[in-house]
Amino acid sequence: MLYSPARFVETNDKVINEAITSAPFAMLISVVDGAPTVTHAPVVPDADTGWLLSHVACANPHSAALVDGAEVLVVFNGPHAYISPSWYGEASVPTWNYVVVHARCRVHVQSGDAAQALLDTLTATFDDATQPGHQSREARAPLLKMIHCFRLEPLQIDAKFKLSQNKPKADQQQIIAKLSQQEDENAQAVASLMLRKLASPPPSGEH
Repeated sequence: MLYSPARFVETNDKVINEAITSAPFAMLISVVDGAPTVTHAPVVPDADTGWLLSHVACANPHSAALVDGAEVLVVFNGPHAYISPSWYGEASVPTWNYVVVHARCRVHVQSGDAAQALLDTLTATFDDATQPGHQSREARAPLLKMIHCFRLEPLQIDAKFKLSQNKPKADQQQIIAKLSQQEDENAQAVASLMLRKLASPPPSGEH
């Protein structure tokens, strides 16, 4: 379960999908023999179905738990930044602003042509086919037996966008200004998300 006070819960599917797409190197988390097991792997959404596509090495012991029907938690960590208490108008405590998406999913193992198609999609997402050294489907085919490919059917998605929504507007604007002055890409991204959130209509019941 993702702890998320109501103010920080994000329910807009488009916004959530953007967060997932922008953080494709995710964490796959399972319980194996009573212990948490984590693998870091590329995970991208299928534009047609909304399911998630991923793979791990067959040599990874975690692959034995990623069988048809198994459940796995996928965690996408978005931008994050430290927020200093000196940035508030009144006394406060240090905190962290961040974006995270948790997707509880059911595993569907892919093999043969389906696995090859999945790898095609993953490769096209990250690689430029026009560049020298790009591997064709034919070149990758012999390696397929070493890769455990699977599609992930989302069962529940929880998104938390903790962007100082619980603070007065003046404080939020001050935080945005401070983050925007930093060279860190995460800080810049959080500032951009905070601006977007400030410009959006308040949730129903908070007018």
